[in-house]
Amino acid sequence: MKYDFGDSVQLAVMDENGRSLLKPCEVVGITRVESVQQSEIFKVPIGTVLYTVEFGDGSDVSVPEGALETLAPG
Repeated sequence: MKYDFGDSVQLAVMDENGRSLLKPCEVVGITRVESVQQSEIFKVPIGTVLYTVEFGDGSDVSVPEGALETLAPG
C-alpha cells in the first residue's frame, strides 16, 4: 500500500466540460480485494488495493491505488 489513513492525495476527475481536474481529497478507507466475489463486485482484479477518499464537500469514492497522486504541497 502506497497511502495510509488520513493521507492527503489528489484524484483526477472530469469537470462538466470534459476536462481533467486534480481534486484534493483524504484517504478514509483502504480495502484489498482478496476474493473472486470482491473482484466481481468492485470490477477490479484480485490483489487490487482500493482507497476510499473523501472530498471537502463530504462526498467520497473508492478508487484503485493507481488513480491517486500525492497532494503537492502548497
